[in-house]
Amino acid sequence: MNDNITEEDRRSALLVRNAMDSAVAELPAPHDLVPAAVTQGRRRKTRARLATAAGITCVAGAVLFGSLTLTAGGDADRTVRPATSSTPSPHQSVQPEPYRTPIHIDPTSDDERAMTNLPPTERKRRAQFQQKAAVLLDKLLPDAVGLIRPVDLDVSRYQGEITDGKVFTIIFSVRPSGDGPDSKHCPSAALAAKGGSCKQATLPGGIKATSLRVITDSSETMSTDVHFRYGRSDVYVSIEPDVNAKASAPVTSEELLAAVGDSRFLDLVRYADEHPMQKKQTTIAGG
Repeated sequence: MNDNITEEDRRSALLVRNAMDSAVAELPAPHDLVPAAVTQGRRRKTRARLATAAGITCVAGAVLFGSLTLTAGGDADRTVRPATSSTPSPHQSVQPEPYRTPIHIDPTSDDERAMTNLPPTERKRRAQFQQKAAVLLDKLLPDAVGLIRPVDLDVSRYQGEITDGKVFTIIFSVRPSGDGPDSKHCPSAALAAKGGSCKQATLPGGIKATSLRVITDSSETMSTDVHFRYGRSDVYVSIEPDVNAKASAPVTSEELLAAVGDSRFLDLVRYADEHPMQKKQTTIAGG
C-alpha cells in the first residue's frame, strides 16, 4: 500500500504526524489527567456557588432595604421593629437599674450606730436591698407619696418626697418574729371613734394581713400601716404623715394592702426573711 503513495503525500503525512507529536508532548502524563480535571472541576463549581450566593445576597439586601424604606415612609408609629433576641449582643447596652441617692442621717439609735460598724460586704448587701425596695415601692405606691429614697443607716427606713416639699417617712421592716400573735384584730369601735379605720385582707399564699388608718403625731394627721407574719418574720409597712406640713399619709389601706400583696414585694420579703437584716423583736411593730 505504501508503494502506491506518492512522494508528495508521504511528505504531507510526515508533517501531520510531527505536528501531532509536538501537541501531545505538551500535555501532562496520562495518569495526571484525571486529578487535573477534578481540580479544575472543583474550582469551577466553587466559583459558581460564590456567584450564586452573591446574587442571593444582593437580592435579599435589596428586598430588606426596600421593605425598611417602605415602612419608614409611612406613619412612624406603625413601624414594626424586628423581634429582639433574649440574649443581648456584646454591642447592646444593658440599662442599669434606677439608683436612688440615699438620705444620710446621723446615727441616733443603737441599731443605726451598729450599722456604721458593719463589715463593708454586709453594708453593701443592705444598701442593695434598700435600692430594690425603694424603686419597687415607688412603682407600687401612689404618686402622691413622691420619689422614694432609702435612709442610709437604717435598713427599714425610707423617705418619700414630692415637688411641693412634703416629706413622708416610710417604714419597711422585716424582723425575726417574737412571741406575739400573727396579726391584730380590728379595734373597730375605738378606732372609728377617733376617725380611724381598719381593713383585713388575705394576701397571696393565704397570708392574713391587717391595715390600720390612724391618727398619728397630731390630731390633724393620719398614718397608714399594714402588718402580717411571713415565714419566721413579722412584716410591718407604714406611711407616716408630714407633721410640719400637716399632711396625712396619701395612701389608703386598700392601696397599701394591694402594694404589699404584689408578688414582687413578697419576693423582697422572702429574701429578708431568709437573710435577716434586723434583730429579733419582742413586741409587734406598730403595736
